[in-house]
Amino acid sequence: MPKQDLEDTIAAIATPTGEGGIAVIRVSGPRAFEAAQPFFISHEKLTLSQRPANTISWGKFSDPAGALVDQVLVSIFRAPQSYTGQDVLEISCHGGLAVTKKILGLLLGAGVRHAEPGEFTRRAFLAGKLDLTQAEAVLDLIHAKSDRSLDIAIRQLSGSLSRALKEMKGELMRLLAHMEASLDFPEEDIEGNVKMAMQEQFTHLREKSHFLIAGFKRNQLVREGVLVTLVGKPNVGKSSIFNALLERDRALVSELPHTTRDHLEEALEIRGFYVRLRDTAGLISAPEHSLDKMGMDRTLLAIEESHIVLYVLDGSTPIGESDRHVFKNIPKNKLVIVLVNKSDLPSQIRTEELKAFIGETAYLHLSTRTREGFKDLEERFASFLERETSEAGEQITKLRHKKALETAGEALRRAENSFGKKMSLEFVTPDLRAALEAMKELTGEVYSEDLLDVIFSEFCIGK
Repeated sequence: MPKQDLEDTIAAIATPTGEGGIAVIRVSGPRAFEAAQPFFISHEKLTLSQRPANTISWGKFSDPAGALVDQVLVSIFRAPQSYTGQDVLEISCHGGLAVTKKILGLLLGAGVRHAEPGEFTRRAFLAGKLDLTQAEAVLDLIHAKSDRSLDIAIRQLSGSLSRALKEMKGELMRLLAHMEASLDFPEEDIEGNVKMAMQEQFTHLREKSHFLIAGFKRNQLVREGVLVTLVGKPNVGKSSIFNALLERDRALVSELPHTTRDHLEEALEIRGFYVRLRDTAGLISAPEHSLDKMGMDRTLLAIEESHIVLYVLDGSTPIGESDRHVFKNIPKNKLVIVLVNKSDLPSQIRTEELKAFIGETAYLHLSTRTREGFKDLEERFASFLERETSEAGEQITKLRHKKALETAGEALRRAENSFGKKMSLEFVTPDLRAALEAMKELTGEVYSEDLLDVIFSEFCIGK
């Protein structure tokens, strides 16, 4: 990303590219009002720079020759009470490609620079409007795919994670301050109760960092979605179940074997959770065609990647060796739900036989025609996700967060180990300082331009 000057006035289209009812062009910087004024015609006598903060004005946006571009609403936000901490105006126009590009082009022609990806939020961070975890939550909020991931993003944007991290940092600083005070008076021994309090503080900080790191895995399930894969021999009804869960015909369904040769993946929301559902090629012990072999290799890979495996049996036919072959290919560490499909037809699988085959694995009877069992299946998905993500407290969302906490945790471990061996505090405090620096990097109190470039390059232009 090129070097950015905060004294530049920047502009970008803040709404998605395409046609819509409305579009917004955002402008931020010391010349925001001045740059837009020549093109904005209004019945009000005040210029844009004279208008009160947090007001909206209707008018016409015209080119230098006076030709009308569009009728617009201009929202005024003044420094420092704005998103970026600078003077900001937002031009709301009709949402068409030509009109938005025309308005943006006129502003750029007036000496305004086109904003880089995430530059508005970057300016908000640099102005102290947000810390780094809150800035990253803006992106999580935009990309939220379910109610649960939306809730986490909103909590982080409101500062709940920031407060938890600052509290942990404050505890680190107090522990370090106590030790440095003791170093200033080496002739006085640390009292036993003070040593015990320091040890308790080490334990508390270690447990808190472990809890936050563990939350990363839980949060990944919420943000990226639980991966659910349908497996079974050919023609047991996997694609029909896939379509029924999606409530639309996404997968091709046929009585011919090997209709599905590559896996399909679609997303759906179940009880507020984001679920990625995969339909796969049927597994057989001896593929006759190279395409069948390739499809089955992909099925086995999909099983390895899955959080939940839906093993499908055709309840209208007896359990055969091909069914057993598929079941053997499912790793023992996977959560498996057996779906006995086609329950609307006379059953050819006795309960005793099924239990002897699958052991303690949970099973459900399904019918894509009558919808029997689908509500229970969705309950199983929701129960799994609630169980896996039910821990209270804040959750980190980024790999950057996890690595910073691991660095802080490792430094804490070294400091605690030295303290436990009753080494001089001179050998303990450097590691405490290292842990503190890692926490400051996490919240953005200490940062590099390269780090900001990486974080904000993931944002869209206009945010």
